[in-house]
This record gives sequence, C-alpha cells and structure tokens, in this order.
Amino acid sequence: MSGEYDNFARNMRKKLNDVSPSFCLAKWQQVSLHLPQGLTQSCYHPPTHKIPLDLVKEKPSALHNTPIKIEERKMMMEGKRPSGCSYCWRVEDAKSDDPEGHLSDRHYRSSEWWNAPTFDEVTSNPWDYDVTPRYVEVNFNQACNFKCMYCSPHLSTTWEDEIKRFGGFELDGGYTHNNLESLEQKGLMPIKVAQKENPYVEAFWKWWPDIYRKLRVFRMTGGEPLMDKNTFKVLDYVNENPHGQLELSITSNMCPPNQELFNTFLKKVKEIEKLRTYEDPENFNEHSGNHWYVDKGFKHFWLFVSVDGFGEQAEYMRSGLEFERMMENVRTFLRETKYTTVSFINTFNIMSIPSLHKFLEMILELREEFGGRNQVEFEIAPEQTEEEKKQGIVHKKYKQKKFQRIFFDIPILTFPPWLNIQNAGTYGIEEVERCLKFMEENVQKEDYSQTFEGFKPYEILKVKRDLAVMKEPLSAENSMINKRNFYLFVKELDRRRQTNFLKTFPELKNYWKECMKSQIQD
Repeated sequence: MSGEYDNFARNMRKKLNDVSPSFCLAKWQQVSLHLPQGLTQSCYHPPTHKIPLDLVKEKPSALHNTPIKIEERKMMMEGKRPSGCSYCWRVEDAKSDDPEGHLSDRHYRSSEWWNAPTFDEVTSNPWDYDVTPRYVEVNFNQACNFKCMYCSPHLSTTWEDEIKRFGGFELDGGYTHNNLESLEQKGLMPIKVAQKENPYVEAFWKWWPDIYRKLRVFRMTGGEPLMDKNTFKVLDYVNENPHGQLELSITSNMCPPNQELFNTFLKKVKEIEKLRTYEDPENFNEHSGNHWYVDKGFKHFWLFVSVDGFGEQAEYMRSGLEFERMMENVRTFLRETKYTTVSFINTFNIMSIPSLHKFLEMILELREEFGGRNQVEFEIAPEQTEEEKKQGIVHKKYKQKKFQRIFFDIPILTFPPWLNIQNAGTYGIEEVERCLKFMEENVQKEDYSQTFEGFKPYEILKVKRDLAVMKEPLSAENSMINKRNFYLFVKELDRRRQTNFLKTFPELKNYWKECMKSQIQD
C-alpha cells in the first residue's frame, strides 16, 4: 500500500511540473482555519497569516482566499517558490540518489484522493479565481480543560488561566516561555471578543453552505472540540444534510470536563452513521444509475485521540487527562459505532519514551479487540417507501466489509526544544530499539486483511525514522541549554501543579541528575 502511495505521488509530480516546478494543489484546495485568532494557512507547513477582517465581512470565502494566498498561487503558476513553503523546497533540494529528487509533501498532498481530481479545475481557471476548498480543518475556539506540557495559552483556556495566575516560565538566558504579552504581540492569542461575537466564526457559518457539497475532508480541532457548541452544530448539519463523500473527523482528548459532552457526541455520530437513502444532485451514482444514494451520512468518521504515553505518565504530560476514563470512552465509541476509526496521536517527546512499550501494547490489544475477527461483513438494503417506488428509485445493497479501526502515529515534537527526543541519550535510544524489536516480533500476519492485527511495515519504518533523529547529536551548547531549561521548566511545573516528576518517571532519573548538574556549570 505504501508503494502505491509513492507511485501516486510520482505520477502527480510529473503533472505538477508540467504546469510549473513549484505548482502545488494544496495551495488551492487545503485550508486550516484558526478562527479564535482569525488566522489561516494552506497546509500545515506554511506559517499562519491574518485573515483581513474587512475583506471577510464582505466575502466569507476570504477565510481561504486571502490576498497572501492568491499572490502565492500566482507565484506557483509562474514557477516561483513562496518562502512559506520552504519545508517542501528543503526536501526537494536535498541530495538524492534518485535523479528526479525526493518526493515532498507538495507531491503527496496533491496526489491525495480528495485533491488529485481537482487538477483540471485548478489549471483551467485563472490563478486568482475564488476557490472552494476540498479539505478544511477548523479550530472554532481555544476552550480546553487540558494543560499539555508542550501546549500554549493561545490553544488552551486552562493554560491561559495558569499563566495569568503564575506568569510565564523563566528559563535559561532570561527567556520567558508561554508569556502572554509575547503571544499577543505575535498575534497568536484569540481576538478580544465574546466567542458568540467572533466575526470569523460568523463568516465561517455564512460560507459553510456554499462549500459543504464540494468538501471531501472536514476536520475539527481545538482546544477541545467537545467543549464547543459549533462542533455539535456541524454534526447536526451533516445529519440533516447527508454527504456520502465526506470524510468527517475530530481531534479530541476524549476526556471532556463533563461526561455528558462525550455522551452527546457519541449519540450524534450514531445518528449520522445510520444508513439512509438520499439525493446528491452534484454527483452521479454509477451503481444505481441515478443521483440517489444508499449510504451513511458521511463517507467515514475518524476520531483522532491525542495521548503521548500510557497511564500515569500520559496524565503527567497532558495535565487534565484521566487515562482510564479516556480509554473507556474510546472503547465505548468503538463498540457503539460501526463505521468509525480511532487513530491515536502520540506527540513523541522525551517523556513519551519510558511508556512507549506499554503504548504499543495498548495498540495491539485494541487491534485484537476491534479487529477483523470481531467484525461481521454484511449487506443491507433499506426498504423502499411508496414515494421512492413511484420515482423508480432502485436500492442497491449497502456492503460493509471488514476494515482497520485502530491506527496510531508518532510524530516528533519539535517545540519546545528541551522536550525533544534528541535529549534522551543512550537510555532513550536503547528503549526505542527495544520497542522496535517488539514491533518487528508482532508485525502484521499474512491474513492481515481479515484480522487487522499486528503492526504495519510503514509503522515500523516511522519509528525507525524517529530513532534516526534521536541518534543525531546535538551540539554541546544546545544540549546544555536544553538540560537547563528542562530542569527549570519541570521543577516549576511540579510546583504549580503539585506533581512529582521523579516519582512519575523513575526511568529518567539519570537524565534529571544531569539536568541538575547543568545548573551550576558555565
């Protein structure tokens, strides 16, 4: 499967380069909206920029089609490289044994199933046409009951409350981490209006009916999305306006302050996934020979769950987490829904290493519990109503095959640097090597398409890449600064939150001693 994914990207690279050597469909078709701050970006790599408020009030589509993006699209059509896309340019310019160079996210994102079909639309229109994106990720507000140690007040109201009470973290060299004044100067803090009066949220809902049918991926993040009424407003809209080609997803901590929020979320997802017959005038159904569909209210539902370790150590990293309640909510979600997938996101940092083995064991247990052995394939066709019979609507059976329900990813944390895995040294390398051996011993079996158990080769490859990064040595100066800041940060964290780092992470005792010694060294 991973080889096929690469082939799609290679084929798309040729098509893109026929337009220009810097052309990328994501600049047109993908958008991340940070509505509390009024910020936007195309994909995840370019920096965010401000959405002009006067423009968005006049034209809601300016949430995506900002002057900055339009100018960057012009540059791409002309073969020029927007500086904000440097992530891909670095990858493509890196030395490679392949004469065509490395594949970058410019190629991968443009070849995605939701993006590739738009190639003709984009290339046949002028560079400044008003784009209706296919992939939208939105953060409605910063409300969150967690204080994840690598997060920030601009993404969590609970973090903001703590900083207002205690101030920022005074670190090496007079640097203050998570300082509110600094975040406000950078334009990262939410605009100072009541959430219900946020003009960017208002513009989004004006824009929503215009973009809904063309959407292929819609993802809600936060903060904690379950604490925002707009999340449930979206779910209600999808239920009332079924969209069988929409991949719907939410990124949640699965441990909201009020359990009733989870119960409401679960109920609404179950309502949307009920099979129904509906008409989609913009899309022809080749199976039934008309525009009528028998399907769920969405194509698929992804629940992304953020958790960076296992048990008590996971709770330390993500203050506010109740690990057992989170796991029970995940299991309840998987048991009571049928057409959903859960993907765990482990933002891999130095504190993730001690419980990585238990985290991987958890993945295997869930894959066994909710894998193919416990799934039932079926076919079903809803009964025709009298009106449907009059209209000649022929129902095709809905076929449900076995599918993978448990995924995980281990992206490397890059900020703050004192939590980076490169600081872990010999202990960290040896522990990750032990975990890799465990994964290789439990690699997917030949009957994986029926069981969906074990680890996939590409998952093993990702952890190997993380290990390769760990082995890249830091400079002596950066290593010393990181140790000093780790000590100062964690010591203050324990004071504020009444936690005990050494009791929670005895495996990192030696590193903690090194960090203590760094405080008295020049």
